[in-house]
Amino acid sequence: MARVLVIGNVNADEVVHLDAPPTPGAHLSGRPAGLRLGGGGANAAVALAQAGHTVALWAAVGDDEAGRMVLAACRAHGLDVAGVRVRAGATTNRPLVLVDPAGERTLIARRTLGPDVLPCPATADAGRWDGVLVKAPTPALAAFLAAQTARGPVVALDPPAGDAPCPATLWVTSEREAGALAGPGDPWAVVRDRGGPALRWLVVTRGAAGAEALGPHGARVAVPAVPVARIVDATGAGDVFAAGLVHGLLAGGADIAAVLSGAAAWAARAVQAEGSVPPPVVSSNGVPGADSPPARGGTWGAGHA
Repeated sequence: MARVLVIGNVNADEVVHLDAPPTPGAHLSGRPAGLRLGGGGANAAVALAQAGHTVALWAAVGDDEAGRMVLAACRAHGLDVAGVRVRAGATTNRPLVLVDPAGERTLIARRTLGPDVLPCPATADAGRWDGVLVKAPTPALAAFLAAQTARGPVVALDPPAGDAPCPATLWVTSEREAGALAGPGDPWAVVRDRGGPALRWLVVTRGAAGAEALGPHGARVAVPAVPVARIVDATGAGDVFAAGLVHGLLAGGADIAAVLSGAAAWAARAVQAEGSVPPPVVSSNGVPGADSPPARGGTWGAGHA
């Protein structure tokens, strides 16, 4: 398998299981489930490690009990956390994650460490890894990402709106965020210059409706969601989907439809178990749950993080 760098946030998710879906003005009751490892960087990194890759996670945590807890959990999942920055006097991110009876999650961010404090590899570091996944990339990463795209695939998850360059092989964004990026225009036309010459596709996730890749010359490739018996916890599915894209590209995936379908299978496996990071079950071909096709009952492709 490959060497993969994941740059992104690591959280101590504080989880509450709701008795009913949240609605405006409602008085809700729920069951606290304590703290668990989460955050887009950790969710994706754990998925890639479960598929057999050697994964380095670059992130930032506070020098508090929550930070020590999430670092220990990352190590237990086999991640190299030497690149995690422990910030003196800072508090580790502790979002409130509300999971309703249908498995849908509502996340209330209580962010103290944003993307701007994540460690940034030097341009000379390009090539140390076979592939890179970066969550919410910042302009400070642009030079490294540009150099890395010449050496291996780079997947940029949730690039911010604006004009800042974000070199990558694939951009991944939700349907809602794609609208924010492009406004009324063509999303691909808007992002292609920011993504640099290596950008091949803009992948738009649509949750239970699957995902679609937009490319040059009007190219569009859509795949459906993967049926699942029951959605238990949708937290982190979008992050795991992005990890599946990295895995597919590293496997030599020139067929974007096959890469998308493989990533959708990763996300489908993730939502069938409780947790922000995916469950520790990976099939022989590196796709979580692929050896046992899920029964019908619901669908899940991508799009929830």
